[in-house]
Amino acid sequence: MNAQRGLPKGLALGAAVDGDAQRSFWLTHMRIGFGVFLAETFVVLAYLASTPELPHRSVLWAIVLSWLVFAVLGLGAAPFVAARSWRATYSVVWTILSAFAVGVVASLDRGTESPVLVLLFLPLIYAALMFTPKASAFCGLSALAVAAVVILANRTSSVPLAYGLVLFAVLGGASVLAVAASMNRTRIERHERALLSTVAEIAATDELTGCATRRVFRQRVEEEIARAIRHQLPLSLMMIDVDRFKTTNDTFGHLVGDRVLASLGLVLRRTVRSFDVVGRLGGDEFAVLFPDTSAPAVVQMANRIRRELSEATEVPVTLSIGVGSLDRAATITSEQLFDDADFALYQVKRGGRDAVAVRSRPALH
Repeated sequence: MNAQRGLPKGLALGAAVDGDAQRSFWLTHMRIGFGVFLAETFVVLAYLASTPELPHRSVLWAIVLSWLVFAVLGLGAAPFVAARSWRATYSVVWTILSAFAVGVVASLDRGTESPVLVLLFLPLIYAALMFTPKASAFCGLSALAVAAVVILANRTSSVPLAYGLVLFAVLGGASVLAVAASMNRTRIERHERALLSTVAEIAATDELTGCATRRVFRQRVEEEIARAIRHQLPLSLMMIDVDRFKTTNDTFGHLVGDRVLASLGLVLRRTVRSFDVVGRLGGDEFAVLFPDTSAPAVVQMANRIRRELSEATEVPVTLSIGVGSLDRAATITSEQLFDDADFALYQVKRGGRDAVAVRSRPALH
């Protein structure tokens, strides 16, 4: 497909849908993640309240209450963060920090005897649901590092070392499973994005000619008019009709007629610049939008297109071309720009076809 500015932006619908889906995905899972973190914080607070006789309770209360504050702040900030490009980094850092926070609380509590240590599995689950395989691996290694430090720091406790080794092995297995799940999820997401891109491209592109569809073309006209007004740039529109196309169809057959249209679409897309917008408006009607271009340059392009099409088709074909131009930014609508180009096209047809005409509407002040 031509890498013109029109078609990729015509595919902006697919990109927008994918962007919205990504934001929704991150917002949902961030809310779930911080929601679970908040719930587990209350559970740990209940555990501390039920075991006041154990050591370091005042310090642990302070630490776990800080969890509560961070969980609430995380929930509140989730919509803002989910719309940012650094949301993945933010989530990975938070997940790793939560694992270390669990390790600190477990060490101050009873080390390998602390039930808080079980919470190390939650970051692994979250990583499997949210992150890339590489990020999931980092989260798994963080959980294993925390477990190793807690186990080694409590070798003199009454809990057998074998218990710690089993816990470490189970965490290792969970880490491997988290990475595997992340790999499968990432592969599925990549496949879905490719399908979405393909569907968007099909919806935006005319099947026969490879040009933008009427809807996409009109959308791009609106966007380029707004850009021309904003930056005080020229903008021109070329309207193209195949002369006596019905006669061509009746004389040579519809297959030849289709090949003529396909050839015209190819010539247009091959001839214009990469950021010009080529569209098929319907039947044998085509249009080309020329950003940053005034009428004289478009007339030269129109004559070049007419020459190249005559060499590309198997039957004699001529074109009637009308050009409407906005010389400078103005309060002009897409309808006015189309009317100007259409009026010029009508003048060509009245004059005998197979020519180019221009009608420029002065900019309004």
